[in-house]
Amino acid sequence: MMEREIIKNIVNKVYSKIKKDYNVSKWNTFPKVEIHRNIYEMVSGIEGMEGEDNAQASFCRDSNTINLFYSEIKDAKHVIQCLLHEYKHYLQSATWFKRYYTIGYNYTNHPYELAAKEEEKNWKKYAKLLK
Repeated sequence: MMEREIIKNIVNKVYSKIKKDYNVSKWNTFPKVEIHRNIYEMVSGIEGMEGEDNAQASFCRDSNTINLFYSEIKDAKHVIQCLLHEYKHYLQSATWFKRYYTIGYNYTNHPYELAAKEEEKNWKKYAKLLK
């Protein structure tokens, strides 16, 4: 588990470059980044809330926010991978994201999840900004 301030520092160093490289979606508004202890605490608003299956990060299309969950993030590489993964979701079609699940894909074979996972491989390009 990384501390919130360390994650915030990493985000401050790499996120502007990610936005520059990947550009803005058709909505013309870059997503903001928020850092929470875990998804259960974020959703419930109850400090200390726990659950069974903690996410590492998420993208909320309604609020245009990438959420990072510091209880599940291991290191700087992981922070960058989460940002890249969720930024890819920000760029993807919300309609098709839901449609793929409707037609039978699941998290492990969903084309948008696979594309976002593939995007994580670009983390080294942004890790250079931390030195």
